[in-house]
Amino acid sequence: MITSPELNLVFPAYSHKVKKKEGKLYIFEEITKKYRLLTPEEWVRQHCLHYLVNELNYPASLFQIEGSMKVDQFNRRTDIRLFKNSGEVFMLIECKAPHVELNLSTLQQISQYQKIQKAEYLVITNGLTNIILHHSTEILTEFPSYL
Repeated sequence: MITSPELNLVFPAYSHKVKKKEGKLYIFEEITKKYRLLTPEEWVRQHCLHYLVNELNYPASLFQIEGSMKVDQFNRRTDIRLFKNSGEVFMLIECKAPHVELNLSTLQQISQYQKIQKAEYLVITNGLTNIILHHSTEILTEFPSYL
């Protein structure tokens, strides 16, 4: 997938690794050192991860990708979970494809995760817009510095 000129991503471009397997594209993820199927949502997630680790210097060792949890008897997965050194959840990030509008429905999804995780920061991104919440109430315009 190539960044389209009409898409103004909120994350900077970076030199990513892509491979083709059985007619499908996969993008290399630096955190888990695995190739993941390249979907529009995955494109956003990889740009977000790269930005946090390489631009904002968040420690890569404290990220969890697609961490599972139970929410109201259902198995769910968070796109990105970032921990504090103490093991507490620092930030939950829900990634959506660029064509997905960030609205009440997407906010409700991450709010369900927050009931269990109790993260200090909640983020919803579609790569074009970021919604960053501190303690679920204060809206921020930028990602916070890591501790």
